[in-house]
Amino acid sequence: MEKILTFLIVVAGIGLLLFVFQSYSPVKLTDMLGNSKDSPFSESACLRVVVVKGNGVEPLLKNGQTTTFNKCIEGQKENLKVGTIILLEQPFQPFELLVIRKKVGSGSATVYKASNNQTPSSTKDVPASEIKAVYKK
Repeated sequence: MEKILTFLIVVAGIGLLLFVFQSYSPVKLTDMLGNSKDSPFSESACLRVVVVKGNGVEPLLKNGQTTTFNKCIEGQKENLKVGTIILLEQPFQPFELLVIRKKVGSGSATVYKASNNQTPSSTKDVPASEIKAVYKK
């Protein structure tokens, strides 16, 4: 019986804490947890900070430069423009930055021909589904 009473007191304390936070905080808890574009965390959740390694995308991005990429691109991956810098990430491999050179196909069958700036004629086929983020100017 003591364990049940202790549990109820702890749950009530957490509920009271959440109520006070929701009532008196300038940022509402529902806004923080919500998925709206006005959420204080919505923009930071979309950002991927990248330190450029190598000179594959120079002069657009320089070796050692810190920049941000936009990860919130669902629904936009099939409509990227030629010249867009994309970020690819495979498990247990370093990320790769490439520049879109050509779009092939449409819809879910969209594939981009992409390369770095060192060897622009040597392109790699990149399915839209593999793109993790795009360069955010």
